Amino acid sequence: MSNLSQKKRERMLAFLDTIRQEHKDDDDVLIALGEIESELNAKKYGLVWEQHEEAVDVMMRTHIPVFTEDAGKEITTSAGGVYNFLLEGDNLHSLRLLEKTHRGRIDMIYIDPPYNTGETDFMYDDNYVDSADAYRHSKWLSFMKERLSLARNLLSESGVIFIQISDIELSQLKMLCDDVFGEDNFLNIISVNMKNIAGASGGGEDKRFKKNCEYIVVYAKQYTMMPLFNGPYVYTEISDLIQQYLDQGKSWKYTTVLVEPGEKVYYGSTVDGDGNEIKVYLRKNPVMMSIKQVAAADGISEKEAYQKYGVKIFQTTNAQSSIRTRIMDYRTEEGITEDLLSIEYVPKTGKNRGTMYEQFYKGDKCRLFVWLKDTSEVIDGELYKKDLQGTYWDMNAWMKNVTKEGGVEFANGKKPVALIKQIISLFPQTDITVLDFFAGSGTTGHAVLTLNSEDGGKRSFILCTNNENSICEEKTYQRLSNVINGYGKVAGIPANLKYYRTDFVPRDEEYLSDALLEHIAEMVQLEHGVRIDGQHYIMVMSDEEADALEQNWSNYTDVQAMYISKNVLFTSSQVSLFKDTAQFIIPDYYFNFELREEGETW
Repeated sequence: MSNLSQKKRERMLAFLDTIRQEHKDDDDVLIALGEIESELNAKKYGLVWEQHEEAVDVMMRTHIPVFTEDAGKEITTSAGGVYNFLLEGDNLHSLRLLEKTHRGRIDMIYIDPPYNTGETDFMYDDNYVDSADAYRHSKWLSFMKERLSLARNLLSESGVIFIQISDIELSQLKMLCDDVFGEDNFLNIISVNMKNIAGASGGGEDKRFKKNCEYIVVYAKQYTMMPLFNGPYVYTEISDLIQQYLDQGKSWKYTTVLVEPGEKVYYGSTVDGDGNEIKVYLRKNPVMMSIKQVAAADGISEKEAYQKYGVKIFQTTNAQSSIRTRIMDYRTEEGITEDLLSIEYVPKTGKNRGTMYEQFYKGDKCRLFVWLKDTSEVIDGELYKKDLQGTYWDMNAWMKNVTKEGGVEFANGKKPVALIKQIISLFPQTDITVLDFFAGSGTTGHAVLTLNSEDGGKRSFILCTNNENSICEEKTYQRLSNVINGYGKVAGIPANLKYYRTDFVPRDEEYLSDALLEHIAEMVQLEHGVRIDGQHYIMVMSDEEADALEQNWSNYTDVQAMYISKNVLFTSSQVSLFKDTAQFIIPDYYFNFELREEGETW
């Protein structure tokens, strides 16, 4: 079939060539024709919008963004621990600077950008974009395109980005991300229930349904390089879950406790389908009781019994599996009459593949034990059943106390810590760097610190937000301070934090190189996650400083690293003296590009 659009475009381009020949000596006409031709040859499929330029972009033509530390807001409670960073200022400037220190080094990004509701959530060039603005969507797309392009540069090859959004810009965001990250790197759109129907917005006054869901769009930097995620789970406190079963007339089956597994006596071995050994054990004199019986025997409530005996509680099932069939056949062939058996083997598939695994079987039918511990988790002393989720996450229950989380009030859009924890915990590594450049109330930092406290991880975070209505100082920073130092009845979580503000150096500064050098320490600290304290972490910016360091080296008993200007040349004695200390050359890429633009060299 013919491509009618292409034929029409070819006719128009041919007509332009005719006009070009007629006006080949008129430069203004030729320039105009070139612009028209470019538009005709522009992108023909995908998202197309009117491009807009922000004042923050214009400002960078005459000024170079830098970071200035607010030392009075530094928090240090974890000796030797890596530093987290809160960056105050327009996130476009922060992202430009992060591109110098963290290009290809961010493992996970979570952002909750403006939803562009047409009310007061999206500000563009110091003005709120309302629903009457004819370029409302174009401004949002221009705003997001520039930031997402920088975000992609920051992600590691195995990195992933999560973008939470409402249905207003969902379709546009999906197409924009296909363009920025590549359609092949799209993972999922997660639907998140954030409200019950009674509290949902919209509906009733018009013909639309009430809104109780938001969406999280997920992309990888390189799908083939990203790790296999942990499963996302929904957690329900056991007593609440049992009550739900009762209310729905369902039978709750995890009611038996293997109080004592009995003496383990090796009987013999059989084999799996590949001929691999399965060891069979008789269990002599095991003790099994109902949850009611153990509660009565211990003089405790059933809820307390679930907490105490959680790892020993099970139900039985007639699950069809080749291993169970072989054990049933073996039991019959050997004439085994023991009620309880256990086996040991190495599974070839499933979460336990490749490791020695133990299973229990009961009775002639070899009913398989299914343990509550395999689908539950103890959180803050309470036992929770966890169930694997797909692309629908129900966070409504966690929204009840969200206003109290972190000890700060936040009028709109505060996300529950449980949601961000669930996102971050998808990543199998626990030493990752997490970035949020629409930080708002600071939930992402709160979630990172809480996860580290729970599993001993070494995750770090970088948060960016503006200070409109003092949000960065009074909400984001205050919340992080509360979480680290403790608030109310909530215990603190030791961590380190630095607070930076974006600042600017005029490009026509007479001594531009010197002016930029004044902000090098902030860049070094940010890139390496350290505190330049002159004792453990030292900057050496001149030969004179190197000489002074050499003369007083005996006073430095625990130097962890030295950050050295490329213009410093150590003497042979200094090379020998400093050889056991980690050394890093301060790179050209911090401000070399800007200096070259202005005709200076570093």
